[in-house]
Amino acid sequence: LDGKGSYPKTYMGCKSPMFSFKRLAGSDPRLGVEMASTGEVACYGTSKEEAFLKSMLSTLQMTIPKNKGILVSIQDHLLEDFKESLELLAGAGYKLFATELTAKYMKENNIPVTLLHWDESGAKPSLEDSVLGEDIDQVFMFSNNLSKRTETNYKVRRLATDYGKPLITNVQVGAMLAKAYALHEEG
Repeated sequence: LDGKGSYPKTYMGCKSPMFSFKRLAGSDPRLGVEMASTGEVACYGTSKEEAFLKSMLSTLQMTIPKNKGILVSIQDHLLEDFKESLELLAGAGYKLFATELTAKYMKENNIPVTLLHWDESGAKPSLEDSVLGEDIDQVFMFSNNLSKRTETNYKVRRLATDYGKPLITNVQVGAMLAKAYALHEEG
């Protein structure tokens, strides 16, 4: 760019990390500040959402949900923070599945949802059966060690990873992905 410090103003860049959780049998596929990525991918787009989506897709660890099915499980204190993203996903035609408390919140806020039951309840449809099936393409699980279901949450994260369902465990990443999916659907 003629060496004078000019930079293009018509596009954005985004870099996404790559992780090897599928190769690390038994590890908890939840990211923390101490995690080191095994690689990174940088992409450009005409908006930050487009650049973000391209970089996430380029990691080869996720795809745009072909069946538009996303399982959402959100710890109660994060529900309000993610409400707009849930509305964006539903408005873009994504079919949202949720665990009991998340589904209750969504129904109270008129966001279309299919309730999935924790496996230990014995009720159907169950979360595990749905993740193993074709309905769910991706899992958004926002919880921490204060969750009531720490062990079960770990099993769901591991199940998603082991069966190749992209797993999002950070609410800010999930929100950006929801915006990117909605814009992608608009064309």
